[in-house]
Amino acid sequence: MAEAEGVPTTPGPASGSTFRGRRDVSGSWERDQQVEAAQRALVEVLGPYEPLLSRVQAALVWERPARSALWCLGLNAAFCSAC
Repeated sequence: MAEAEGVPTTPGPASGSTFRGRRDVSGSWERDQQVEAAQRALVEVLGPYEPLLSRVQAALVWERPARSALWCLGLNAAFCSAC
């Protein structure tokens, strides 16, 4: 009825969220492209070191407690002997 009288209607939440949704989708696509580029760069640089990094990670999260304890004791001895 407000349109019939010449008074402009204010956009409702549906029209605003539609516009924001489209902007978020394009921003999300750009972010996905950036993430994929960063992932490719990391794989290219760190790829050859993957087995070593996996072993270090396993030691840090104590997947094998005996091996992690040996690493901890070995590193502690190495640093203490330098003192």
